[in-house]
Amino acid sequence: MTACRLSSAAGLQSELDTSSPISTYRSFIAETQRIEGLFRAYQQNPTYANEIAVARAHLRLGTAVFDLREVPAATRLKHAATGVGYLADILNRLPEYTGGSPSGDPPAHWTLPGTEIRLVRLTDGVRAGDYVFSAHTLATLPSWHADIINDPPVRDTVIFNWRGMQRSATGPLLSHLPTNSLPAFLHFTIDETPLWKALATLLAFLVTLGVTSMWWRRVRQWSAQLSPWKSYAVSFTTPLLMAALAVLTYSFVLFEVIPTGIVSDIGMLTVVIILYIAAAWAAWLGWWLLAEAVVASPLFSNEMYDANLIRLVARVGSLLCAGGLLMLGANDIGIPALGLLAGVSIGGVALALAAQSTVENLYGGVSIFADRPFRVGDIIAFGSATGQVVSIGPRSSRIRASDGRITTVPNADLAKTHVTNLSARERWTFQHRIGVPRHTKRERILALLEDIQAKLEAHESVAILPGWPRARLVAVTETSLEIDIAAQILTSQEATFLEVQQELILVILSSLDGVGAYEPVSDMPASNSNAEPL
Repeated sequence: MTACRLSSAAGLQSELDTSSPISTYRSFIAETQRIEGLFRAYQQNPTYANEIAVARAHLRLGTAVFDLREVPAATRLKHAATGVGYLADILNRLPEYTGGSPSGDPPAHWTLPGTEIRLVRLTDGVRAGDYVFSAHTLATLPSWHADIINDPPVRDTVIFNWRGMQRSATGPLLSHLPTNSLPAFLHFTIDETPLWKALATLLAFLVTLGVTSMWWRRVRQWSAQLSPWKSYAVSFTTPLLMAALAVLTYSFVLFEVIPTGIVSDIGMLTVVIILYIAAAWAAWLGWWLLAEAVVASPLFSNEMYDANLIRLVARVGSLLCAGGLLMLGANDIGIPALGLLAGVSIGGVALALAAQSTVENLYGGVSIFADRPFRVGDIIAFGSATGQVVSIGPRSSRIRASDGRITTVPNADLAKTHVTNLSARERWTFQHRIGVPRHTKRERILALLEDIQAKLEAHESVAILPGWPRARLVAVTETSLEIDIAAQILTSQEATFLEVQQELILVILSSLDGVGAYEPVSDMPASNSNAEPL
């Protein structure tokens, strides 16, 4: 009952007045006395509620009285808490300052008499006008602490060594374990953190990565047998699990192991890195999941969108989102990635020039999807080459020739050149010339022309159009009479055209049998053969 009343009384928060250097100094001393009461309550009753009360009081005080603007966001709270411990030990060993505030206008900075501890006045932001302990003071506290910690406190305090308390503290679960009975080498300190705490932190994160790795391998096996959108949906669980385990692991480390120093920094940076990697991974998978779900959805017809355009957008969007999240993560852990990107100056111009062709090809790919001159699977003729479109990527398209070879063509080149979509044709043109002996009689020539014309019109795959099909005598040479035979074949497939062409040639040969000997002349190529294979 007494402990509960003590905890309740100690938990009453006094106002943190930072309106003047003296107010900040006295608010710090008053708040450390309140934290001592909270810590005593936790020692008597080690519960998560009491532990959180101590931790929140540390963070509330540290973030209010220290200049943390130069500290990376990922480790800002850690430096705030440890700064409280260092400064409390130092001030407990110094005579209390009882003087008044500086007279006149508010000073830009104020130094505690007899020390190098300096407070500065903030000039911008929502806290403009407040006084906080300077960034230099915060950075120098560890060395000052090492010089003074062996001196006895000059004022009453429950906590003889604040930093020692922070280093040795454990959470409610571990508080019941005999950690003090561990072998001596496990109490060897690494930047003020006992070795056993460092090993426990390392083991916790290794378990997180191990479980994530095992789940990822299992998901890969499952997704190999699923449709694309279901595969991405199952794979999406991996970064979610990774992020959840990272948060749980860090919560265990933060509230149970409670490392300090560089081990605490590494632990905090590790969880931030894992979370940003998981977020980038999830963003990448999310784009592809959305794209494949749209492609597979029966709610959208193929006339509303192009599946390959959706995938191209997903590829570009996923890379931009993942890259942006990784840059934000780098910025949070102290690597000024955004600043470097904005301030590359001449290097940025060089990078832009180097990326000019890439952007041009990307725009070419988008224009191909927008204009739809061809799609994946179509057979096209461009320049002096023909082939089937295998894929259209953000930079280039892949085209397979009739002999199986695949050629990669930059999208910008395809967007600039004349492209014929052979798959979009409704008919193929059959056109050949044959020669019959010049001495063939007129009656037999007319009979041959009528016979060929009739057989062409009778074929089911030949289109009956004005002027088509036709068999005409077109030239007289010294040795032969030349007949031009032309027809429109009703098919869009080259293989079908070749079959019909073969049938028509055999029909023509059967008609020639009634004429006698004939001479072949140089055939005019069919319209599909005016482009060489790749």
